Amino acid sequence: MDQPFIDIYEPVYKRAVVAVAFSPRLGAVLNEAHRLLKILGTAPIITHVGEDNLSTRSKLEQAIEKSNFKEHPPIFVIRSGQPNDVLLEVAREYRADLIVAGALKKEGLFKYYFGSIARNLARNAPCSVMLFSDPRVKPEPLHKIHCVVDYENPEAEMAVDVSAKIARHAQNSELYLTHTFQIPEWEGKNQIPNEAQKIKSIYNQEDKRLNNYLKTFELGGLSVTKRCLYDKTRSVTLDFSREIKANLFVVPTQKNRMGILERLFPHDLELALMELPCSLLLVRKSQT
Repeated sequence: MDQPFIDIYEPVYKRAVVAVAFSPRLGAVLNEAHRLLKILGTAPIITHVGEDNLSTRSKLEQAIEKSNFKEHPPIFVIRSGQPNDVLLEVAREYRADLIVAGALKKEGLFKYYFGSIARNLARNAPCSVMLFSDPRVKPEPLHKIHCVVDYENPEAEMAVDVSAKIARHAQNSELYLTHTFQIPEWEGKNQIPNEAQKIKSIYNQEDKRLNNYLKTFELGGLSVTKRCLYDKTRSVTLDFSREIKANLFVVPTQKNRMGILERLFPHDLELALMELPCSLLLVRKSQT
């Protein structure tokens, strides 16, 4: 159970709770989870919230048998209760350091979205959370991974490390590492003649700071783009993900402190999750 799919490095995450429901997306969520956990070397605990009976077990076993998990049948847990409570309980029980969940289909619409369960997991999970925005039975390649670099967040190093490991073991993947900055009030009116020169000067400072910060990470052999973004609007980070057509957005967070997502969408996390252009990995050190 604790043995990773692959044993080529120390896994970032040892165990992951994979939340599944009997929906048309069940097979897609399982296959997306299998692909990610195989890359990370993480042991899965498939978790379904519902009544534990023969019918439920049979359905879940059949779904696993039809998925890519059939090669390495995982442990699965079926438990009644409120979805958020059950998932957090199983995560603590198995000392999981990652929770994986898919998006829900909004009734009457073809669009998939992150609902209240994802919102609560994002805020309250004692570990990292992976949310698939549009899971596929045949997962799309992770060609572009966008990771936020937030110097003030203690989880930032782990976020870069996780992103680099995913990029290294995903085929033909590009890793984008971005840091946002704001223009401070300029005290000396005559120090910088105009706004353009002021911004250029700060860009140069921020670029040097980002490059120095990233020197300590193992990024060799990867296709890496480092970019500092002037946070002129609150949506610059998400706009960048849309612009590059990212497949995965990696953000360092802390429990009950959403960091950059909270700065982007301070009033409504669920709205923030609905606005995301791709799947989201919230990285935080495990408290399980």
